[in-house]
Amino acid sequence: MGTTIKDIARDTNLSLATISKYLNGKKILPENQKLIEESIERLGYIPNKQAQMLRSRRTNTICILLPVISDYFWGSICSYVEEYMQRHNYSTIISTYDPSSQDQSEVYRHLVSAQVEGVIIVSLDLQRSNLFTLLKSNNIPYIYLDQVMTEPAGDSVTSDNCYSAYCTTKYLLERGHRRVGVIGGDIDSYTTSERIRGFRSACREFSIPEQDQIVMCGDFTAETSGKLFKKLMSQQNPPTAVFLLGYFMTVSAIQQLDNLSIRIPEDLSLISFDDDEIFSAFDPPISVVVQDLAQMGTEASRLLLKRIQGDYSDFPRTKIIKTHFIERSSVRDLSK
Repeated sequence: MGTTIKDIARDTNLSLATISKYLNGKKILPENQKLIEESIERLGYIPNKQAQMLRSRRTNTICILLPVISDYFWGSICSYVEEYMQRHNYSTIISTYDPSSQDQSEVYRHLVSAQVEGVIIVSLDLQRSNLFTLLKSNNIPYIYLDQVMTEPAGDSVTSDNCYSAYCTTKYLLERGHRRVGVIGGDIDSYTTSERIRGFRSACREFSIPEQDQIVMCGDFTAETSGKLFKKLMSQQNPPTAVFLLGYFMTVSAIQQLDNLSIRIPEDLSLISFDDDEIFSAFDPPISVVVQDLAQMGTEASRLLLKRIQGDYSDFPRTKIIKTHFIERSSVRDLSK
């Protein structure tokens, strides 16, 4: 026979009523919630989800809403969200939306028909849509993932984009690079604008002239990124280092190296924001800024469950997740 809530009660010294409240998504004391979650993980308790839904008339389902479902970056975060939600007796569905459409009524109807209790949204261009008004009308809480938006107000989980880009640019400048190129996605994107802001800040600190801060932005596609890299390196006075603000951009740059007869790091130093297996296998391996996808997914899930349980005491909250830098062999030290 498997573990029951009576076993959880004995393990935590809490009442069956308290444990039942937690399992049915009701608010309990934070210290009791922690005890129960630790006990569930320790004892391997698996709730009877169907029975719970019949008692509470809840679906215990959340949705991750993505602009592009094939992007492996989001696939990784989705797996962490799903893992966290499963531990808390929730199911996760993944759906997409068209970022170019201002009318998201069909997406909203899908969420309502699936009876989701909350949504984690990669909010690319959604501030211009009607989705958030529709979600609020049905009291469905949502979390912005990767983006920070103030209109409409909402909780956000993102990386420390500005400071990460500042530190990475400073790393290049300390190694003697005085003409640096940046290739990013949509300039209106929060992540792109924050990374460029960090880049500019480091350049100002090192008194780099504006003409030597070469920023090129486009949409988040490999084709556009490849064209931007080719344009950047075809200048009469090309940069000695390029900071690529996403793995799409980095993959495209690598594909262009042979065509442009560029050697890394002899002719050009390269750093990527985001990592990929190919970057460590490349010769030479590419230095990267790595986002903590596990923590991003976990924090977004934890915050969403808090809102689902009715706790808005710290709303709206923005959670900034630290990144880390992996130094490999793609940057030449010109200061020597």
